[in-house]
Amino acid sequence: MDKNLELIKKRKFNRDISWEEIKKAIKNFEDKISKYYGILFYMLVVFIILFTLASIIKNKTNFYSEDLTFRWKNVLSYDDMLYSRDIYTVNQNYEEKVMHMCIHPFFDFMAQGVATIENMIFTNNNPTDHYYHIVLFQILINLIGVFYLYKILREEIGLKKIWCFLTITIYEIATVTLLGTFIIESFLISGTLLILSYYYLSKQKLVISTILGILVAGMCITNSIAFAIMAIFLLKDKKNILKVGVSCVVGFLLVMLILPYREYIFESFFNSIKTQKDTYTLDYGLVEFIKMAFYYIGASPIFFLNSIHIVTPAKGLDYFIFDLSSSKLVMIATIMFFIFILYNVIRNIKDRNMLAAFGVFVYNMFIHVILRFGLYEGTIYGLHYLFAEILMFAFGFKIKNKIIRRVFICFSILLLLVQIRYNMNGMLNLLLLFKDWK
Repeated sequence: MDKNLELIKKRKFNRDISWEEIKKAIKNFEDKISKYYGILFYMLVVFIILFTLASIIKNKTNFYSEDLTFRWKNVLSYDDMLYSRDIYTVNQNYEEKVMHMCIHPFFDFMAQGVATIENMIFTNNNPTDHYYHIVLFQILINLIGVFYLYKILREEIGLKKIWCFLTITIYEIATVTLLGTFIIESFLISGTLLILSYYYLSKQKLVISTILGILVAGMCITNSIAFAIMAIFLLKDKKNILKVGVSCVVGFLLVMLILPYREYIFESFFNSIKTQKDTYTLDYGLVEFIKMAFYYIGASPIFFLNSIHIVTPAKGLDYFIFDLSSSKLVMIATIMFFIFILYNVIRNIKDRNMLAAFGVFVYNMFIHVILRFGLYEGTIYGLHYLFAEILMFAFGFKIKNKIIRRVFICFSILLLLVQIRYNMNGMLNLLLLFKDWK
């Protein structure tokens, strides 16, 4: 035994290491991480931009303040104050949020953890600072989603780096991503978990995929179907589909059993589901239905709706809503966007990556358009399927016909320019609106 140890020591520690070997080791390490240099730099730039914008909003507007009478509840049903005051808190009143907990079983528990960590890092938190810290947390979550979306585009779809960066920039400047980053809600976290699930299911990583599946269902119960669709199309072995499915169901129920508010969920789950259905499934006239389906499900997740309708009662500014109108350029760009998606789906219908993305998109269209669940707030639900739209659209960079491919590339650049024109201008108008709003 001693002789063997001596031999190991001689071989590993007593021989000289040349400069060539050291340089070779460094080179091997650089080669392994070099493929991520571009996306890491991109993420750093995005973080600086979003962090700066969040700081401006905090310091120059009343948007993060509880004193602001206007809230996103009046616009697109973002429950920002509910989240910052009653959910991202160490001491929650579970009894008041039963419906929320039934639809998002794990979210309140996660939010308690985030609030606990925040209190450990920051002292003398006021409501404005608290809101700001949660926004920074959401920015980091957003960047994780961007990183894995890039990996999917590179490793699974096989795009060149330049087209990956163009595609994820379209994703980042989309209305729903901008709003979801700066307004406190659960949608951004749910969307990021779906992106991670897509990636690890593609890689056939069963354990990680199972954990993600449990979290996906826990963050938004309806997204469990989206996860199941991705698992069916992305996992190559049918036995693995069954393994992941059963493990997710069992794991989800086990985690539910250890939640501090489990009795509220088990007692009220089915009643809460029915209440949600009755509350958010509204009847519309045919013309109004078509209009809302186009703008809220089609255009608004990608584009900032052009018109903001200010309601001005006798007492002055009260609240505003997004007007269901937009420029012809946005309408044309939206229609072209979906025409290219349809073309890509038809041309790549046998590709499992396309089938998974298309399945998630169709499922969301079914519940939000056919069943009309939450149709009027379809923009914010867009974070649950925007990544699928982006992936289906990205297949256009692989079009073999040179003429159509060039048209697609030109349109992609135009799409980004239209987004910058309307989405950036829309966010600027919001900031100006909030600047002196008390």
